[in-house]
Amino acid sequence: MGIPTVTISSSEFKGLAKDTAVGQGAADLSFVLVPHPMGMISLEEIRKKADLVFPEILKMATEWKPEAKLPPMKPVYPAGKLKFKGSVEEINKFFFEKGLSIGLPILPPTSDRVAKILKGTSRKPDELLGMVPPRMGALTVEMVAIHAAMAGCKPEYMPVLIAAFEALLDPRANWRGLTTTTATSSILVIVNGPIIYEIGLASRQGAAGSGHHANASIGYAINLVADIVGGSKPPTPDKSLLGGPGDFVCWIFGENQVAIPAGWDPYHMDRGFKKTDSVVTVMGVYPPVDNIDHWSITPEEHINWWTNLVTPLLSIGGPCWISQMDQPHIIAIGPEHSQLISAGGWTKNQFRKIFWEKARLPFSAWPKGCPNVDLLVKKFGPVSADTPIPITLRPEALHVVIAGGAGKHSHFFPPFPGCFPVSKVVRK
Repeated sequence: MGIPTVTISSSEFKGLAKDTAVGQGAADLSFVLVPHPMGMISLEEIRKKADLVFPEILKMATEWKPEAKLPPMKPVYPAGKLKFKGSVEEINKFFFEKGLSIGLPILPPTSDRVAKILKGTSRKPDELLGMVPPRMGALTVEMVAIHAAMAGCKPEYMPVLIAAFEALLDPRANWRGLTTTTATSSILVIVNGPIIYEIGLASRQGAAGSGHHANASIGYAINLVADIVGGSKPPTPDKSLLGGPGDFVCWIFGENQVAIPAGWDPYHMDRGFKKTDSVVTVMGVYPPVDNIDHWSITPEEHINWWTNLVTPLLSIGGPCWISQMDQPHIIAIGPEHSQLISAGGWTKNQFRKIFWEKARLPFSAWPKGCPNVDLLVKKFGPVSADTPIPITLRPEALHVVIAGGAGKHSHFFPPFPGCFPVSKVVRK
C-alpha cells in the first residue's frame, strides 16, 4: 500500500514473526527486535527498552526497503514423491532428519498405502481443504491420506479426519494461535453419532488414553498434519514453553452416548445437529482439571466440591483474558457423576446454570497488570475486592459432554484464548 511499517518483536519471537510474515505472503518485512522479555517487567524497564530500540524503529521506518522474494510456488497436487531404499528404522531416521515426522515412529507412506487410505472417502484426492497455519501449507485430501498412512490409520477413519480438519481450518478455531503459543495447549476432538461405533472409536473407559487404535492413530495424524503441513515445530514457530503429550497425539474421544442421563441430549444435539448425524467438534484447550469426587451423595454437594476445587485453577483459561469470557468451556462429566446429578432431578441446563453461579473468583484474585481488567469493571459495574466474577458471561457458554467410563472422575477443559468450538458433519 506504500505505507512504511515496522514490525516490533521480542528477540525470542523473531523466528515466529518472520515465519508468520512469509506464511501470509510477505517475503520481507522491516523487523526491530526488543530484548526479551516484554512482560512481567517494571515501567522503568519498559521505558529503557523503548529508548534503546527507538532509533532503530525510526531508521527502519524511513530507510528500509524490501529486498527478499517469496520462493516459487509448487503445485499442491499431486504430492511429491521420493525413492528411498532401507529398513523401517532407516526410513524413520530419514523422515525425522528431513522434518517430515515429529519423533514418534511412522509407517512409510508408500503409494500403495496412501491409495488404500484414500478408498475410505469419496472426496477427490486433489480437493483442497485449506491452508494450514502457521506455514500455510496446502492441505489436500491426498495430503490427509499421506499423514493418515504415516500414523497407521485405517481407511474408514478418513471421514472423521477430514471433518476434524474442516473444523480446524475454520477461523473460529484459531488454529494459528493454538499452534504458535507459549502455552501448554492442544487440540480437543469430540466425536458424536453413529460413526463412533462404525469405526470403533473409544468413548468409554480410558477413551482419551492408550489402547484404542482409532483414537490414537487419528489423534496422531492430526498432529502430524499440524506440524508437517503447518510447519509448527519448536523452537519456532511453535513457541510452547514446555509442551506436553498433546503435541504428539491430540485429545480425542467419542461422547459416551449410552451413559447420557435420561432427558439429557447428546452434545452434538446441543450444537444444533440431529441425533442421527455423525459430528466432529474441535476446540483449542489447556490441559484439563480433574475433578475427583468419591464422596458426594447429592448434586448440591458434588457441584459445591467441584466448583470450589477448580475455581482457583481457572485463571489458566479464565476471565483474566476478557475475551475468554465469551468463549465456551468444556465440562466433560464422567458417567457416574452425571448419574448422581440426574438422579437428583437436575437437567443439563440446571447443572450448567448452578455451575456458572458458583464457579467465580473474587475481583482481587487477578493481578493489577492483567489485560483488560478495566473491562471487567465495565461488564459488572462497580466492583470491590470481594466482588465474585464468573468465568463466562452466561451459563450457555459451559458446554457439557458425557465422557469416559466407570469411576468418580470428571474433567474441565478451559479454552485457549480466541478458540471457539467448531462442529462439522462427517461426510463419507
